[in-house]
Amino acid sequence: MKLLNEILGTKYPIIQGGMANIATGEFAAACSNAGALGLIGSGSMTPELLREHIRKCRAATSRPFGVNVPLAYRYTPQLMEVIAEERVPAVFTSAGSPATWTGRLHDAGCRVAHVVSSSKFALKSRDAGVDAVVAEGFEAGGHNGREETTTMALVPQVRQAVDLPLIAAGGIATGAGMLAAFALGAEGCQLG
Repeated sequence: MKLLNEILGTKYPIIQGGMANIATGEFAAACSNAGALGLIGSGSMTPELLREHIRKCRAATSRPFGVNVPLAYRYTPQLMEVIAEERVPAVFTSAGSPATWTGRLHDAGCRVAHVVSSSKFALKSRDAGVDAVVAEGFEAGGHNGREETTTMALVPQVRQAVDLPLIAAGGIATGAGMLAAFALGAEGCQLG
C-alpha cells in the first residue's frame, strides 16, 4: 500500500479540514505551502465562487490542494463540473454515496477521499473505489453520522474493516492526538 503522502503528494500526513465559510483558496494554499494538503470548503459556495477560489489557490501555491464537497449540497453536480474542468488534484467527499462521483472524479485525474462515520460506510467507500477514507468522529465539525462514535474509537474500527489509507478526523489538535491516531491505525490526520 502506498503511503498517504505519496498518494496526495504532500510533505506531511496532515489535511486541513474543508470548513465551509472559512477554508478559502488562500487558506488552502497557505496550508499546502506549509506541507499539508489544503482543502477549499465548497459547502457554501456557488460553482462560480468555487472556480474563483480554485484559481486563487493555484495562483498562490504550486503544491497539491483539494476541495471538500458535501454530496447533499444543492450545487454538488455543478461543483463537480468545475472541479473536473479545473483538474483539482484531490477531492474529499462527504454526506452522500461516494459511488455517485468517484469514477467521474478519477476520470478527471482527481484523488478521492470519502468521509465516513462507521466501518459500514468505510466498506461502501472501498467498494466505490475511493483512494482513502476519513474516519470522522463525533468531535468533528461538519456533517457527522448518527452513530456518535468518538474519533479514537472509530479509527481502529475502520482500520479493521478496510485496507485503505486512513485519515483520522475529529478533535485532533495536538501532536499527541496525532500520535494516538497513528497508533490506532491512521496514516494521516485531518484538522479543522
